[in-house]
Amino acid sequence: MEKLTLSEVMQCLKDEFSTDKWSRQSVKDILESYDITHGDWRKYCKFDDHKYYRVVIDQGNDRYNLVILCWNCGQGTPVHDHPTAECMFKVCEGSVCETRYSFPQCGVKCNLEVSEECCLTEGQVGHINDSQGIHRMCNDSDTDTCVTLHCYFPPYKTVNTYDERTGDKTEYEVKRVTAE
Repeated sequence: MEKLTLSEVMQCLKDEFSTDKWSRQSVKDILESYDITHGDWRKYCKFDDHKYYRVVIDQGNDRYNLVILCWNCGQGTPVHDHPTAECMFKVCEGSVCETRYSFPQCGVKCNLEVSEECCLTEGQVGHINDSQGIHRMCNDSDTDTCVTLHCYFPPYKTVNTYDERTGDKTEYEVKRVTAE
């Protein structure tokens, strides 16, 4: 696949999800083809001193949405799942570290068990769904910001967050900020 601009990525995703015959590999190929050096993602960036910032840049066709996440130094998500969705993401700037955990056993209070840790750098693409476990993402840098582009399919309204010490689960409504 040739290198794509962000608007071309949006069109390719819209085409891919226009039928029920979409594939994870095609979504991954589209994100891998996105040429982040265009810098067209920058117009959506906003950094918040208190928490990472997320903005929906393409609501798709009710089968996916495309979201930019902006991370200041040390900012991260809580441990969470994707109960009804998959997430494919590309690092546009900086690096993001992902820690995956095994799902906690129902009714058993214990520390979450780390199953995998990795850091992705500019240009790399990652993927998560609940069959792989739950996860946390973080910009571990003390000096650099991070920007990631996420494709959620299908879009979701709630996630469950998990306490790392007890495994306790809390439902959380995802706040939607859309690009102007």
